[in-house]
Amino acid sequence: MADLLNEERAGGVVFRKVGREFEYLLVTSNSNKNRWIFPAGHVETGESHEQTALREVAEEAGVLAETVQKLGNYQYVWYHGKRKLLIDTHLFLMRYVRTVCENPEGRQVAFFHYEEILNLNLWEESREFITKAHHLMIDLK
Repeated sequence: MADLLNEERAGGVVFRKVGREFEYLLVTSNSNKNRWIFPAGHVETGESHEQTALREVAEEAGVLAETVQKLGNYQYVWYHGKRKLLIDTHLFLMRYVRTVCENPEGRQVAFFHYEEILNLNLWEESREFITKAHHLMIDLK
């Protein structure tokens, strides 16, 4: 498929512990303000996937975080105008450190309990990764 361009992306599944429960960070999508996503974006030249994920969490959510472990990656095809892109997104489990900026890029930014997230408008891949992250957190307790 010669007309399929590859695009590398990375992002974070950021958690914080509130009392005995974990909450997870989501932001609204630029293309659909009713859809919640993990902060993620394009890998810049010279950046590792992990560096990109940390930068994108800061840029899109205004949050500083630290990487705990890699969660994996997923791929999907996206059409941008007449270009057909194969998006390969690498996700990292990250621990919340602090908020440095409120709602950067005009997005809604919020932490949700796992049960709340299951009722949000999410991509199916996001639902799978939040479930994977939540099970990891329960095992780490």
